[in-house]
Amino acid sequence: MDELGMIPEDAVTIFNERNEIPSDLRQLTASGLLSKIEEAQGGNTYELFATYRDLISADNHVQSEFEKRKGAVLKDTISVQAWDKASPLDVRAKDLCSGLLDSEPFEVAREWLLNASLYPVAVVEKIFRRTPAGFAIKEIRKVPYRLLDYRDGVLKIYDTDKDGSVLPTTHAADPGRYIIHRGHTMPLPDTWGGPMRSILFWSLLRSNDRQWWADLLERFGTPFMKGKYRDAAGKAVLERAFRLAVRLGGIVIHKDTEVEIVQAISGDSSNSHERFLDICNKEISKLIVGQTLSSTADPTGIGGGASGLQSEVRDDIRQADARMLSRTIRNQLFTQLCAVNGLAANAPKITFGSESASEIKHIVSGVKDLYDAGLEPDDDGLSTIQERVGFGIRRRSQPSPMSPFSAAALSADVSPVERMANVSESVDKAIKQIVLASESSSECLRKVKDYLAKNPTSDASETLAEAMDAYAERALKSGR
Repeated sequence: MDELGMIPEDAVTIFNERNEIPSDLRQLTASGLLSKIEEAQGGNTYELFATYRDLISADNHVQSEFEKRKGAVLKDTISVQAWDKASPLDVRAKDLCSGLLDSEPFEVAREWLLNASLYPVAVVEKIFRRTPAGFAIKEIRKVPYRLLDYRDGVLKIYDTDKDGSVLPTTHAADPGRYIIHRGHTMPLPDTWGGPMRSILFWSLLRSNDRQWWADLLERFGTPFMKGKYRDAAGKAVLERAFRLAVRLGGIVIHKDTEVEIVQAISGDSSNSHERFLDICNKEISKLIVGQTLSSTADPTGIGGGASGLQSEVRDDIRQADARMLSRTIRNQLFTQLCAVNGLAANAPKITFGSESASEIKHIVSGVKDLYDAGLEPDDDGLSTIQERVGFGIRRRSQPSPMSPFSAAALSADVSPVERMANVSESVDKAIKQIVLASESSSECLRKVKDYLAKNPTSDASETLAEAMDAYAERALKSGR
């Protein structure tokens, strides 16, 4: 519930996309970018956030890397676990919240909130509906960055009219109505722009370099002809020949006239733009996904270990994004859902995916080492392992004892012959007769060995052991 004790059942985020700030990438310069950053630090963030939007939509590299960052978490399997499995209330809370996982509102929330891994913040609006059993989530709406306002030093939301037009007034971002997610650990206020700010100029330089490269190729990329003449008449002939060469694709001149095809652009000038573009791409990739190998195929050397190291960095980023998102969802969605339904329980834990394959292998090997040392994880340890591997686990059930001396076998009122049939179907009738006729264990052992020597089988040792077990049971029942 919010501060007024009201449960939000009606949406206040009504936004018409036609009221978005127009793109100004055509006029974007370094000085203009600095002006937007300074304006955002003063509280007017919508111009800076609009630039973020434009760069993500227009820059294929930024867009691709951002999708990788978000997709690493979105592809993960989600599981919900009761805070305390021994508490019936916590189990009920888990069942209540787990119904959200496959719903469209939950998917909308995940996709939008993950923007806060680069943006300083992401906000969605929660809308509830009444059900016969209480309340459920009806809808989760994205709050566009155009509606975020920091002019008063705190996060507020611009009001909108019924048609979605933005009004000059604002209202507080009440945690009872909104989920506010910050998916990074930067020690900076939201108005400083979050992690995305550090790649603004790299992206601007990358865009400019593409244009500079295109201008270079347009101006110097096409070869041109150079002619040499002796007099004015020769000059006039060459000029006419050059004009005709543009249309005909060839030139006819006197054998004493010289024409050269000149390539103006050099390899160094062309490659310099390509190298600079590659540098910009790598700097952008390092910030967004923590490595560069997923976007470029640079050689790392045999046994260099760079590939594995960069994979570990990417896994660390994915796990950090998932952990921060799960904490936000638990504290700002699951806790409220339990409260509005009158459940005085701990909100369940939510887990996205699991550790990497190498980490899971390391965990399983560690559990095996504990077992070999005579130790095993307790119930709390099993819960921790379950969270890290990403799927449910339980203790393996021990097989029931096969010895005839077990309590169940001794208390059962069965004959020795029936017991022999239960022990193994491979025991032959002759073995059963030996067991029943023997007066002592040594006699039974000797006769069975003689029989097996004359009638060899592939499971002679098992047959002998089962025969002696049956004799021992018979002796116990007869009091010998």
